[in-house]
Amino acid sequence: MRHKKDWGIGDTRSMTLWFDAMKAMGLNLLQVLPINEMPPGVSCPYTALSAFALDPIYIAVDELPELKESPEVREEINSRRFQAGLKQLRISKTVMYNEVRHLKFTALWKIYTAFHQRHILKDSALAGEFHAFCRANNAWLEDYASFRRLKDTHCWTSWTHWEEPLKNRNAQALAEFHGREENQIRFFKYLQWAIHRQWTAARARAAQLDIKLLGDLPFMVNQESSDVWARQTEFDINREIGAPPDAFSETGQRWGLPAYNWNVIEENNFDWWRSKVKKAAEFYDLFRIDHMVGFFRTWVIPRDVAIKADFDIKDEAGQRERGRRFLQAISSASPMLPVAEDLGLIPLYVGQVLAELNIPGYKVMRWEKAKDGNYTDPQTYQPVSLATSSTHDNEPLADWWETVDPVEKKLFWNLVSGGTSKPPAFSKAREKALASLLGAGSRIVILPIQDIFGTRDRVNTPGTLGDHNWTYRFPTPAEDFLKKHAAEAETFSALVKEKRP
Repeated sequence: MRHKKDWGIGDTRSMTLWFDAMKAMGLNLLQVLPINEMPPGVSCPYTALSAFALDPIYIAVDELPELKESPEVREEINSRRFQAGLKQLRISKTVMYNEVRHLKFTALWKIYTAFHQRHILKDSALAGEFHAFCRANNAWLEDYASFRRLKDTHCWTSWTHWEEPLKNRNAQALAEFHGREENQIRFFKYLQWAIHRQWTAARARAAQLDIKLLGDLPFMVNQESSDVWARQTEFDINREIGAPPDAFSETGQRWGLPAYNWNVIEENNFDWWRSKVKKAAEFYDLFRIDHMVGFFRTWVIPRDVAIKADFDIKDEAGQRERGRRFLQAISSASPMLPVAEDLGLIPLYVGQVLAELNIPGYKVMRWEKAKDGNYTDPQTYQPVSLATSSTHDNEPLADWWETVDPVEKKLFWNLVSGGTSKPPAFSKAREKALASLLGAGSRIVILPIQDIFGTRDRVNTPGTLGDHNWTYRFPTPAEDFLKKHAAEAETFSALVKEKRP
């Protein structure tokens, strides 16, 4: 998402503006990728510094009330040099994370400094609101803000290499550090307050338009996260998680993320996850559980190469029951509806447990096939499911259409067209494919914006590294969308009304 005044990345303001475009197209559900803070130099949202802290990179700086009362900061932002940097970020086809983060944090520190002088030191009413936010979120915010500052003072070296008192969270050492770095630690708390206020306002606007938000909760955080540092007994940094060998990878996948100490996590009834879900309910109406199968059985890779990688639970009964216990625990943590990402090589019992608990799983249209080899008619999908044409890890439908085996393309075309004619170019097949998916029996239907417009831009290509991943930006600013794409919006809106009245 982009808008004309953003700082090179979608922010809370652009999301609010895009709600109007969604309504024009007849859409009432927005799915967002994880928005938790990423480490410097990282663009993948599935490896975060915190399971609770939102990424300040999504703050709409121009919308902050504190900026309006800081003329000296506004003057700097409006300077020719600063605006030249902003222009380069805005016109970039992709997100330039490092540059965006540097520019935003530079401005946000100055805005915070002015806020500290005008409000914190004077104990104003606004300072009182800030302190109330800090108290309400103390369970995670104190650890997060201290960790962020510790990372800065240790030049971003691993917390496992810090001096023993800080590495092991000695109370006296932390108190002394907090005394020395109080203002800098408070800065990170301020950033969370800033984005929480903006996200709350954006969600309120969505509610006015009857638009729901579907969030995404990753399976794991980065080893270099405040959560792993603060809850060291709950994670095993001597093992990492991944995926077993399959048709796509002969050696399996290593994700570089720590494993869970399940015995500790189950003793406290999944407290960390329940807290995560409860916090997420402040941001979303529904939430996606990433890598659902991992909660039933996790592929664990010891860092000791002499020990073979394997699933942490071997027997099916044990796998089934752990997954069930997890889902029951987090379902009781908030009124949000969970949606399970159950794609890939998934044991049959996973779907059975999801069905028993009335938790929707995924139906990716091009992967749903009957025993006779034909594609499954989306109208027959069970209501408790989420139907979609693609995911962020897969090629858009237009790209798939150009590269799929001709036999498969013919079978797919037969499904969506209801006939036996030759498959046309995707520009002519797209509307039929979308209409078929919109007619799915699933209560939830998600359409990636690339598939709505028939583009081939990817969000992520698994197994590859580079700036082509996680940097996609829709080319049209929100303010121009209804003008530039009026015809497409009208056609698609009519299709939605016809298929999902």
